[in-house]
Amino acid sequence: ARLPPPPAARADARDDDARADESGEDDDAVVARAGAFGRYGAADGAMSRADDEWATSERTWASLFGVLERNGYAKKKLWAPFVYDGDAGRRMRSAGFERVVHRRADFFERVRDGVFVRSLDAVVDNPPYTGKGMKERILKALRDAEVPFCLLLPLGVLHAAFVRDILEETHVQVIVPRKCYVFKKGGTEVPFKFLCWLCYKMELKRDLYFID
Repeated sequence: ARLPPPPAARADARDDDARADESGEDDDAVVARAGAFGRYGAADGAMSRADDEWATSERTWASLFGVLERNGYAKKKLWAPFVYDGDAGRRMRSAGFERVVHRRADFFERVRDGVFVRSLDAVVDNPPYTGKGMKERILKALRDAEVPFCLLLPLGVLHAAFVRDILEETHVQVIVPRKCYVFKKGGTEVPFKFLCWLCYKMELKRDLYFID
C-alpha cells in the first residue's frame, strides 16, 4: 500500500493545486519538448496542439463517472495531467467528479514529485498516445510512481505485449465504452469507437465493465 504523506504535506499539495486549477495560472505556459515524442511535439519545440490531442466531451466523462462513482471515486482526488484546451477539469467536475487537478505542467517531471503523487487517489485522463513509444512511456511513469490510473487508450492495448511487460495483469481492469465523444477546440463532437479505459490498481468491484 502507498504510505500517505504527513498531514502538512498533503494540505500544501492540495492547496497548491487547488489554487492553480481555480485561477487558471500557467494555462498558456509552453512545455518544452523532451525525448522522442514522435508526432507529439511541434517543430518549434512546443507540444503539439493538433495531431495527438483531442478534448474529451462531458458526456464521455459522465459515462465513466457512472462506473467510478459506484466504486468510490466521486470525492477522491484525481489528477488529469494532459492539458489540451485547459477545460477538462471543468468538464470532469460537471460530470460529477468533485476533486480534479488539471493544470499545464510537464507530466514526466510532475509524476516524479513524490509529495504531490502521494496526495492523489488516481490519475484519470485521455492521454496523447500516437507518438512513437508514448503509450509505453506514460504507462511506465505511472507504474513507477505507484499511483492508480484510468486512461483512455485504443482497445488494442489489451493484447499488446508491452502492456503485459509493463503492468502486473492481476491489477489490470477494463471499462469498455460503446462510443467516446471527443472534439477539437472549437469543433463539433466526433464519436470514436474501439477505445477503452485501461485501469490499473483502481480496485474496482469488477474487472470488466461495458458502458454507453
